[in-house]
Amino acid sequence: MSFNDTEISTQDGRPVALYLLVWGWTVWAYTSADRNITRSEIINGTPVDVEYLALAVSDNGMVQGGSSANDFTLDCPSNLPIVDLFRGTPPSNSIWLMVRRQHFGEADAPIYWTGTVTNVKNLGPANAQVIGKPLTASFKRTGLRLCWTRECPHFLYDHGCKVDPDDFKVEATITAITGNTITVDTVDDNADDYFRGGYVEWEINDDGTVERRMIEAHAGLSLTMFGLTDGMEIGDTVSLFPGCDRTPGTCQAKFNNLANYGGFDFMPGQTPFGTVIF
Repeated sequence: MSFNDTEISTQDGRPVALYLLVWGWTVWAYTSADRNITRSEIINGTPVDVEYLALAVSDNGMVQGGSSANDFTLDCPSNLPIVDLFRGTPPSNSIWLMVRRQHFGEADAPIYWTGTVTNVKNLGPANAQVIGKPLTASFKRTGLRLCWTRECPHFLYDHGCKVDPDDFKVEATITAITGNTITVDTVDDNADDYFRGGYVEWEINDDGTVERRMIEAHAGLSLTMFGLTDGMEIGDTVSLFPGCDRTPGTCQAKFNNLANYGGFDFMPGQTPFGTVIF
């Protein structure tokens, strides 16, 4: 019997929900059924047999119309790994959430909802709520326009900047952690503030999931993170990437990339259209 036949039947339905969370190469899978369910899923383009763990989970379903149409909430126990991720600095990469509906014992499991996790709330000592936004929510955003500015409008290492981050990567090992500051064993003799505005990258899980933190300050072998150092441990190998202050001098001297500089350093200080009053 197909999913639709069972769905419209008067007494044959045994509905269960399947929740798949993917963060890089880290996968969490849960089901509202009373026993585990294994099915094949495509994870980062690779077919993988995923075991959905039976857990006390539920959701609010999809709501059409109104201000809450974009919100999807998953109620779950507060001891899940994803809840711990949002106790400190949220992950730098998106966590994808895919929800399937299935009738127990059948192969068909149509996708019911898909999107990304935007937040996790603790509702008490035992309960938490995962909040997601659907892919369609991003369609409503206004696209950013490239403006005329003195400073470069490109993000460092993006398609407009064209700098290859691997050309400037420095491998180091964490030797100490104090608050939101880490100490490393080497910065390749780079001057203070060389990495300011850049980022640290490291494998936060054994499965290869990568996490990043922006570098707020750099002095000697000390790097201050923008946010917390949760997920970092002494002995971890990290990759350091320098930052840019978006001036033409830094673009040329630090990255030899003036040909791709996007700013207009010689813009006049006064608009030719006179004083604008808002």
